[in-house]
Amino acid sequence: MAKESGLVTDAVRLQVPLLASDHVRALTRALAGTGWARLFTVGDSVDLAHALATATAHLNAPRRPPAEDARALGLPTAAEQTAFLTDTYTRLTGDLTR
Repeated sequence: MAKESGLVTDAVRLQVPLLASDHVRALTRALAGTGWARLFTVGDSVDLAHALATATAHLNAPRRPPAEDARALGLPTAAEQTAFLTDTYTRLTGDLTR
């Protein structure tokens, strides 16, 4: 994905299924077929209702995303994100004691 989606990142890191609209083509392509993301047509309330109904149906419930899906989607791992935030904090504050 060219742009990280915080919602997608959180879903993968927390390993929870995701319900999202198809308003961003690249994101829609990346999530299609994952088995843990349910997509609906933006602005289509009937499609949203269908996505909600199928996402909660016991036999058709989305699976939990495995941790490796973060890498497949080009998202940083939790460790990489922690290192980035720590480094950014250090550079912004000049706190080199960490």
